[in-house]
Formats: sequence, structure tokens, C-alpha cells
Amino acid sequence: MSRRLSQLLDLPATPPAEPMVLLVGLTAGDLPGRHGPLRSARLETLPYILLHAALALAPWADCVVSPLVSDQFDALDLAWELEAAGYRGRYYVVAPPLPRADLVLRELNEIAPRVQVEFLPRVWH
Repeated sequence: MSRRLSQLLDLPATPPAEPMVLLVGLTAGDLPGRHGPLRSARLETLPYILLHAALALAPWADCVVSPLVSDQFDALDLAWELEAAGYRGRYYVVAPPLPRADLVLRELNEIAPRVQVEFLPRVWH
């Protein structure tokens, strides 16, 4: 049985009233808190492999959120894919405190100069 891509992703066919956030490699429970644009946003979870499809189906996504590192990808990989897909929104990277976060941010901005990259701090207990 084949399923349509839109059924796999379950994304709205038109822009929703609330901001839409694509969580790549994360669930809502993995977020360090619902603040800023994430507070009242519609959260859509998807695997890394479906990023381009999700952006094609929902180009109005307000932001993308991912972990700094996961089993399938890291933030550098995702930044490259966002740039290649023509994404021009915000990209939030969930990361623990880093000793030289500025170096990582600079690398991400070099890979994806038209994407607004920011860190969402995650405190590890």
C-alpha cells in the first residue's frame, strides 16, 4: 500500500493562523521550553529525511528546530539542507552550553547565509 507524502507528514494545506514550527529530529518534549516564537506555535515533528518534502508542502513554515547533534544528522547538515531548499526563515539549534558557541554559529552562518540561525539553550541536569 502506498501512502501520499502529505499523509505521512500531516501538514496543513494552507498556512495556519498560528506560527508553524518544523521539529526535525526532536519532539515537543525535547524542547527546552516554549518561549518566543515557540510559545503559541503549531509544532510539526518530522524526520530529517523528509525535510525537503515538508518545506515543499509547507513553504510558510516560520522556523525549524533541531538538536545540535543526533544519530542521523547534525546542525551543519541541516543548515546545508535548509540553504539548498531555499529556506529563508529562522533555524533554532537546541544545544547544551558550548565553550565557544560563537565558532559553531559562525560555521552555521557560513553554510546557510540566508537562514537566521540561533541557539536555544538546553540545560543538562
